Amino acid sequence: MENNRIIISMEQQFGEVIDIILQHKSRASRAVNNELLLTAWHVGSYVSAKLKSEEWGSKVVTMLSEYIRSQRPDIKGYSRRSIYNMVMFYDEYSSETFSVTVEKYLNSEFVQPRTAQIEASQPTQETTVIVQPTSAQIVPFVFGQMPKILELTTLTNHIEILCRCKSNEERMFYILYANKEHLVKRELQRCISNQTYTALLGSKNNMSKGLLTAYPNAPIIFKDTLFVDFLNLPKKHSESKLKNNLVEHMKQFI
Repeated sequence: MENNRIIISMEQQFGEVIDIILQHKSRASRAVNNELLLTAWHVGSYVSAKLKSEEWGSKVVTMLSEYIRSQRPDIKGYSRRSIYNMVMFYDEYSSETFSVTVEKYLNSEFVQPRTAQIEASQPTQETTVIVQPTSAQIVPFVFGQMPKILELTTLTNHIEILCRCKSNEERMFYILYANKEHLVKRELQRCISNQTYTALLGSKNNMSKGLLTAYPNAPIIFKDTLFVDFLNLPKKHSESKLKNNLVEHMKQFI
């Protein structure tokens, strides 16, 4: 009997160690994701400024991509298309309209000052100083500070959302939804294709109390609903049909 208590106690302690490992692993993943987002944000900002000033054109962006590939083959993910995606990421999410949307619907924790500028003068509270190579510091340009809400999902998901969603409200919804449901790109694509945004905005009945507490002013919120769109059922279906399709799907999965 005593041995059983010792074994159970040890298992509980081992479980606590696993919890510590998973907690820090999750923090590490978030830190890596945030750095990837910030890299895309600042690269997108730099290239966007060059394009808007007409100092660069599309051919120069191609040359940049080829230069990175030839000079630093260890640096991946900077094809011409990827660089333009970073420009889109910066341009769309640094816009005043997106910032206003976030401020309107979410708590202040997701809102940060919209702009910060690199200047020769001493930085103020509204100024963000970004260390860059000397060549990049010759001509100061304006950076929009990355909204904190963007940290809730991955760059891959953000690009999918930006390419397929037009309104800022819809984009904000899928950022929150991807975070809540831990969606990877393929799952997010399915949700957007199945118009989850439209389906969830139909009514405010049965909304999550936790989310309503966190975002009391948000019309864009999630109902406590189980989505089984992967079953390809019609909108109107019987409970038995749902049960049978779930069983068949589980059989295929196993």
